[in-house]
Amino acid sequence: MEFTGLVSKYPTKRQLTDAELALRLDQKICASLNPHYQLCVIKLNSTYLESVDKWFGWKGMISAVSIIVISMFSMLYFGLVHVALTREEGGGVSNEDLLVLIGAAVMIFPVLGVALWALRKESFSYTHYPMRFNRKTRMIHVFRTNGTVLSISWDKVFFTMGHLELWNEWEVRGHVLEPDSTTVSETFALSYIGSLHSSHSANAGVHSLPAKDFVRAHWEFIRRYMEDGPEAVSEQIQFCMPVDINREPFRGSIERIFANVAGAPFVIYWMLFPICSVVSLFRLFAMFTSKIPQWPDDLEANNQVDPSDPHAIRGAADGERIRDSAEFRTFK
Repeated sequence: MEFTGLVSKYPTKRQLTDAELALRLDQKICASLNPHYQLCVIKLNSTYLESVDKWFGWKGMISAVSIIVISMFSMLYFGLVHVALTREEGGGVSNEDLLVLIGAAVMIFPVLGVALWALRKESFSYTHYPMRFNRKTRMIHVFRTNGTVLSISWDKVFFTMGHLELWNEWEVRGHVLEPDSTTVSETFALSYIGSLHSSHSANAGVHSLPAKDFVRAHWEFIRRYMEDGPEAVSEQIQFCMPVDINREPFRGSIERIFANVAGAPFVIYWMLFPICSVVSLFRLFAMFTSKIPQWPDDLEANNQVDPSDPHAIRGAADGERIRDSAEFRTFK
């Protein structure tokens, strides 16, 4: 439930910090962790791994808050207008009521503007923002929130741990650096966000990581795919997000939201149940009003998959992992 990079931007045109340098994740160094895919996979094959963005798991939350705020404040203002119009017998508006309406507008309209701005960050935009990791060309392609694509060499990205102070959570960030190798020009994040539970976990070396460090375990999933190939990670994948061709189905939207709290204690799960139910409904709205992202034709031409690729998988309508056949790719 963290939206840095979507609502607020990652800071750029700055130097790498000491913490980022200390927590660097090297593409060539294997961590002492079992890799975890964390429901990130859209498609996987011997050519590329396509992942969802970090906001995908809680998509619907911004829309829920925004639409509820818009509804409440709109009803409040139109209620004031109704009272002002019906207070006087002649149907006019007194000077006192007019001042109240103007004052209310000054306070309410900026709130509505911010809520509409936030709503368009999630709804009326894109269903997701995929990342494609091509191990044959050793390139990363990131679908930006404005519809353009960042393409950068896997070996040139500076990966590091990023701390999200508001929720005390962590993520793996990829920094694109200027030629001086110290100035950050752009940042993207991998799809999983999680807690490390202790300060030791953040500073642990790659050979002494705790087993429940799922943040770096997710990094290890991406890293091993790029360095060791699909056979190193494919067996653990049970579900693939079915969003590359069609919008997420109704059942899939509900299941994806509740997957965020599936491991929570019983009491906490049922406390969050109403929230997840509401967010699920607004997730449907966000998906229905958004476009499915399309990679540029030249990029697709450089990401061809062998028709007989034994590792090619994608998601069925219910998210179950299925083979990505040559016939399906031809149909697409």
